[in-house]
Amino acid sequence: MSQPSSGGSKPVRAVVVGTAGHVDHGKSTLVHALTGIDPDRLEEEKRRGMTIDLGFAHMDLPSGVRVGFVDVPGHERLIRNMLAGAAGFEAVLLVVASDEGVMPQTREHVDILRFLRIPRGVVALTKRDLVDGEWLELVQEDVRGFLRGTFLENAPIVPVSAKTGEGLAELVAALDQVLARGSSRPAEGPVRLPVDRSFQVAGRGTVVTGTLWSGCVRPDDTLQLLPSGRTVRVRGIQSHGEPVPEVRAGQRVALNLLGVSREEVERGDVLVTPGAFEAATSLDVRLQLLPGTPALRHGDRIRLYLGTAEAIGRAFLLEEAVLPPGETGFAHIRLEQPITAAFGDPFVIRRPSPMLTWGGGEVLRVNPSRPRRRDPVVLVHLRTLESRDPEGVLLVAVEASGTDGSGLPDLVRRTGMAADQIQALLLQARAKGLVWSVRDRWVHASVLHRIEEGILQELSAYHRARPWRRGLPQGEWLTLIRRLAGAVWELVAERVAHRVVADGGFVRLPDHHPVLTPVQAQAVEDLRLWLERCGLEGPSRAEVEQALGSHAEMAIQFLLDAGEAVELRGLLYYGKSVERAIAVISEALQVQAALTVAAVRDLLGTSRKYVLPLLEYADTVGITRRQGELRVAGPKLLRGAS
Repeated sequence: MSQPSSGGSKPVRAVVVGTAGHVDHGKSTLVHALTGIDPDRLEEEKRRGMTIDLGFAHMDLPSGVRVGFVDVPGHERLIRNMLAGAAGFEAVLLVVASDEGVMPQTREHVDILRFLRIPRGVVALTKRDLVDGEWLELVQEDVRGFLRGTFLENAPIVPVSAKTGEGLAELVAALDQVLARGSSRPAEGPVRLPVDRSFQVAGRGTVVTGTLWSGCVRPDDTLQLLPSGRTVRVRGIQSHGEPVPEVRAGQRVALNLLGVSREEVERGDVLVTPGAFEAATSLDVRLQLLPGTPALRHGDRIRLYLGTAEAIGRAFLLEEAVLPPGETGFAHIRLEQPITAAFGDPFVIRRPSPMLTWGGGEVLRVNPSRPRRRDPVVLVHLRTLESRDPEGVLLVAVEASGTDGSGLPDLVRRTGMAADQIQALLLQARAKGLVWSVRDRWVHASVLHRIEEGILQELSAYHRARPWRRGLPQGEWLTLIRRLAGAVWELVAERVAHRVVADGGFVRLPDHHPVLTPVQAQAVEDLRLWLERCGLEGPSRAEVEQALGSHAEMAIQFLLDAGEAVELRGLLYYGKSVERAIAVISEALQVQAALTVAAVRDLLGTSRKYVLPLLEYADTVGITRRQGELRVAGPKLLRGAS
């Protein structure tokens, strides 16, 4: 049958339909008969009469819908190629030979398509010319029974002969009917194009092909190639061999790229809007095994197929240690090479040896840290993600960002939701007290609560270790908040301030008050009297430590906190003596424009050893300002004079 023509008019829309079925059931021959295009493009395929890699053809249906066919190999040894093509299907043309009926790869292909969430399709019973009517009825009944309970349960079954042309018109009509509803792929979202082929075109450079999963691409667009992260530019676009000004989600596309060589792109790579997706080396997933397969054990090696990518990894079960055949469970998958993945992506797993399709599932979290088995918090989060409740999914994504918080682009990438939907949900959650925002980043209320409790616990521990101190110095308090709260420290500082007491440069819990043992109180009193006697010629810290032993540090710090002692250059001064010395210097500078060190020494009646630290202290507090070898009035003294 020749390809129906659209008369040169633009197709109403484009849909990608993939073939599926057992080897030698006539998939490629049927596509050729429908479209007039031979999808077997390799010389070896033509010589052996067997599809080895993906083939492509297209036709316009009577309704104007353009069908892009992806023809996949049916041989069991080529399942990996079949999977690469199936990732882009929006519908399937399941091919079953009338003379053989349902065969092993028929079953495996249907299992794979179910895991990949292919929503619809048509069944073609090929080689109609080789069987009589009675046999054909038996085959139809067998196929219908096989498909019961699958997504193809109600699919049209059309007997057809590519050789005689019988049934081709009916098959086209069935495809037109099944494909009547619109594409499920979002053209408004970020670009995501899994690459299934890459090659070099003389004079043009690197060309890649694939089915556009989401978004819209135009010439001169800048895209990112994952997992490498390389930036590329779109030089030109073709769809089904024709140059086009743009392509939208659901279409087969060939992109001519600038900024990357043929050797730097391979099947499994993905072209995306920069920053919209991420390369993953770990996934949390919902996993289901096929009935009749071996059980999957904690830590088993797997081959994972997602999009056009294939990666080897290990599956770590998050509930029980064994997942029985036909059962569903949560798992954490660690991959040996990065792939591009997003929340909700379907995937298939195969057993490495012997090779067989083991099961499949969907991605729930991308690049999570490895969770503990039976962690109740993790399991609640995964069940929430599995439910697809928009608010729940969003809150899990916000909570997963921890103290870093999440910006809007992060949340779009992690949830797959549109930015305006996320913003509306965030405002609702904020009104409920479930999330908070700071500097355009959102943090979960439970994360803030954990941070606050951690800060208060550390403050309590500080009080227990130093019951004699007034509290934690303000500077150390801010350092503690920054350490525990990360990017959202300002928000945490504001919230936790209502649960502590600011007390003269210190922060304490409301029920904390300094407490000294009798021995400690005596050490403090001994040091206070010592400093009072010495005045401006106090002892060094080393001398105090030698005199008071293990209580020296406590006594020094207690008096420093109380302002009864001042430490300058390792020397301890009596606090009131320092106040009097500063007053003397201030009065002298109101009379004289400048003072020498010797003049201050004479004014205070002490030696240069004690005067220099005092003058440096006076500089620090703004009473004096050094000018060469002199001291003049500092800003604080000048303000007081004015």
